[in-house]
Amino acid sequence: MKMNYFVVITALAIAQLSFAANWTVDDDLVDEPQADFTSIQDAIDAASDDDVINVYPGLYNETIDYNGKSIVIKSVKPLAAKIDATGITGSAVTFKSEEGSSAVLEGFSVGRGTGTLTNDPIFGSVRCGGGIFIEISSPTIRNCQIIANECWGGAGMYIRFSSPRVEGCVFSGNTSEGHGGGIYSLEYSYPEIIGCTFEENEANWGGGITNTIFCDPLIDNCVFRSNITRNVGGGIFNRSSSNPTIVNCEFLFNTQINNPLGSGGGICNYGVGNGGGPSSPTVTNCHFEGNVVNGDGGGMSNAYDCNPVVTNCTFVDNQAGRNGGGLACPGNLDPYHPSNAQLSNCIFENNSAGEYGGAFHSRASEPSVDGCEFRNNGAGLGGGACGFTDSPDATVGNSIFCGSQPSDFWGPFTELDGNETQIECSDCVGDVTGDGAVDVNDILAAIGAWGLCKGCAEDVNGDGQVAVDDILAILSAYGNCD
Repeated sequence: MKMNYFVVITALAIAQLSFAANWTVDDDLVDEPQADFTSIQDAIDAASDDDVINVYPGLYNETIDYNGKSIVIKSVKPLAAKIDATGITGSAVTFKSEEGSSAVLEGFSVGRGTGTLTNDPIFGSVRCGGGIFIEISSPTIRNCQIIANECWGGAGMYIRFSSPRVEGCVFSGNTSEGHGGGIYSLEYSYPEIIGCTFEENEANWGGGITNTIFCDPLIDNCVFRSNITRNVGGGIFNRSSSNPTIVNCEFLFNTQINNPLGSGGGICNYGVGNGGGPSSPTVTNCHFEGNVVNGDGGGMSNAYDCNPVVTNCTFVDNQAGRNGGGLACPGNLDPYHPSNAQLSNCIFENNSAGEYGGAFHSRASEPSVDGCEFRNNGAGLGGGACGFTDSPDATVGNSIFCGSQPSDFWGPFTELDGNETQIECSDCVGDVTGDGAVDVNDILAAIGAWGLCKGCAEDVNGDGQVAVDDILAILSAYGNCD
């Protein structure tokens, strides 16, 4: 009798497993003449939880909604299946029924969406999520290309009260009238954005991404290239108590246009104002190059009660029309809203500002600079390396300054021990510390910076990481520099 019970239970378990089905979709029945459906949405409507929908190459002129189902929808050939919403009003893909991580979209091109009408907490009734609309859901979006979508907010993707995982995706050519050309994330959302590229997206705020109202995403190993903002945050705009973790990312050639006071070509962090609160992201092992703004902070701006921690980052060839070509901390005296960034082990090279602080500028704030290197930066009025306005309690220590014009510093600040000032920057290969000799200190510095480190002095061979080859290069140049 016990054996019979075992057989029955096993049979029931096998029967349950067999309920998961594999469906096929082909728009023209050419690649798969025996496909179950020609429409992706028809397949979704027929599917049950745990089913897999395999979609063959083709142009699918439709919008789809997962309708709360835990299903996997995969493109049989990566990016060859295109969900194209041309001529249809709405989001190309929708998750709004509490879908979880087992709701997966993989390998699709998603484009031409115009967004879902929603009630923005600040701007009221607007269309958001042209490509993908996510609300009260946490799906997995993997290896997709999200292109040429247009709407008010989150032209590429809209995330609200949600924690999706977005992995290996490309956001390109998306345009938002308001926030977040690539992604608009708001109201207690905690997405993981891993290994994605944001390129040539445009928005009024946050060309690549906007995070606002208590949003704390993880943004890891992403590239932000040639995005445009008409106000602030060419790559990323963080505001209203949003504290993302940003690691191993590149911010390249992002631009701020129109607003003469616009700021943050790579990243803009904004605190008080319009009901906002302090935003203090953690930025680690990131590279900022060629970003341009009309106002403050070519690479990064931290405005009005923002206190980011910036570690092991490089700022190269960034430009600001006003102050802080590499990084700016514009605070406010009355009422007092300082931006007290903590900068450590960063490199600022060839950055420029039209007024003060070619590399770094502080206004009415108390930032700290420790163990950084400032090389060949320039400012139009003063402080080629660092400019300080109403910031006497800002601190600088253990840092190296060379080659900046018209001078290294402008304005009062608190100088700590360990700073070194040189008229010209060393061009000695292997002289990581810039002290005129290649010795054990350079080896120790390279070991301390081990790993991804694009643009840093320890990356002697310039391959974007500090590894054995850099140690060998230091050893081969060992001795005093001529």
